[in-house]
Amino acid sequence: MNRKVLVLVSHPNLDDSRINDALAAGAASLPNVTVRHIDSVLESHSRQFDAETEQQIIDAHDVLVFQFPWYWYSAPAAVKQYLDDVLTRGWAYIGGSALENKPLVFAITTGGAEQAYSADGQHKYTMNELLAPYIATANMTKMIWNEPFVVHGVRTMSDQDLHDAVLSYKDLLSSFTG
Repeated sequence: MNRKVLVLVSHPNLDDSRINDALAAGAASLPNVTVRHIDSVLESHSRQFDAETEQQIIDAHDVLVFQFPWYWYSAPAAVKQYLDDVLTRGWAYIGGSALENKPLVFAITTGGAEQAYSADGQHKYTMNELLAPYIATANMTKMIWNEPFVVHGVRTMSDQDLHDAVLSYKDLLSSFTG
């Protein structure tokens, strides 16, 4: 199979993120996986992504993963900016099909416990319900939406739980590369 996976990491302060940094490092250790820190790319391009460059990078990969911490029921602003700048009409949708049949995965870290993301939980919605705009984006671009990889409770995560989460993430990414 040997599919190539592109992991687009967004975190406003990745160097200080124990969890997202460990997940990104785990992903980067795998063959056929490219990890790209989009916040640093955005800063070097005057607060706008170079759509043509990013599209070429995506074209060279078979699977697209967005990895980020969950902030106020959404992804960090750089993810939205990336989608706005890169998924252009004529390339990703309406006259373009560059993303068609590419698997899409969201790898998300949350401070809250898993049960908080349920109808009866603190947030009153499941993670899939909260991800509805991103699922709609996958549908619009004809990508294949996959269940998100969610690491809950990161504020109190033990070293062993982090180790286990990194292994699970690597297993998930490896399942796409064959």
